[in-house]
Amino acid sequence: MSSAPAKFEWLVILPDQPGALERRLKVRPDHLANVLADNKAGDDLWVLGGAFMSEVPKPGETPDMLGSAMVAVAATKEEVLERLKKDVYTTGEVWDWEKVQIWPFKSAVRKGL
Repeated sequence: MSSAPAKFEWLVILPDQPGALERRLKVRPDHLANVLADNKAGDDLWVLGGAFMSEVPKPGETPDMLGSAMVAVAATKEEVLERLKKDVYTTGEVWDWEKVQIWPFKSAVRKGL
């Protein structure tokens, strides 16, 4: 009898390439639609995710997004990498893959929105 491999949390930091804000905004609707569709389909890889910014945006202002930060739940780092490489932010040349960081993570506090 085989059992599924243990899953771990992974902290994922994906800085954008320099000057990628326009590309990010162009493909962002597809990125969000894909993530939300996966979530509705029962995909439990992403625990949280979003953009990090240079500063708090003013009302009505487009945020100066510098990259993405996420927490994933997966058995391996490779599983996380495989999914990220299929994301439109990768294929659309938004994320700077030379600066991507993925770390094993253990959350000490978690609160629902």
